[in-house]
Amino acid sequence: MSQTIAERPLYTAIQYIYQFMMINIYFMCANILFILAFIFFELTLANMIIFYVALLPAGPALAAIFATMGKLTREKEISPTKDFWLYYKKNFGISMKYWLVKWTILAMLLVDLRYANINMKWLTPILIILIIIFLFIMLYAFPILTRFEVKFKNLWIVSIYANFKFFKSTLLNLSSFVALTIIYLFAPGISIWFCMSIASFFIMFNLRKPLEIMEKDLTQSK
Repeated sequence: MSQTIAERPLYTAIQYIYQFMMINIYFMCANILFILAFIFFELTLANMIIFYVALLPAGPALAAIFATMGKLTREKEISPTKDFWLYYKKNFGISMKYWLVKWTILAMLLVDLRYANINMKWLTPILIILIIIFLFIMLYAFPILTRFEVKFKNLWIVSIYANFKFFKSTLLNLSSFVALTIIYLFAPGISIWFCMSIASFFIMFNLRKPLEIMEKDLTQSK
């Protein structure tokens, strides 16, 4: 039996490219403050307060992109415009609250890291490890808060626990983060924004089984 147009590999590839591209555009729109700050201000310690404020809206945007890519991994199809902004609105409260705390702590650690590099080099490895730990927690926290109704305190606990229970997935998530870091270091600064949907897709793809296990555990505990 001949394939329909929608079943052909080329059509599927074009559809995925379109969806990734649109989600990237919406993600960038939701983070327009940071993009403007990145264009007009140098990324230095003196301008840290500007970048701190500019990145505050990133929480709901991250929740929206993870939720949308999660739906794509599960259902193989999304409506980029409808789904992204629906998840943005739906998860705005919890994601903003979580990101405000998370980004504030990370910003302080980054400032401390800058001073440590100058005055207390022995402290630098400790701060780097703390930053990496916080990033690991975040890579679970956003997928979890977009999939389940979870209290703010429990979100931190479950995210830390998941990093150890699903260690293989944690390492796979690390590969996505390393890839983004390499792109940031060797490509033009704004290029990383065009890779966010792909990175989020791979993270959500890696977390399919862990999230399914969590969902079963939550169902059984009720």
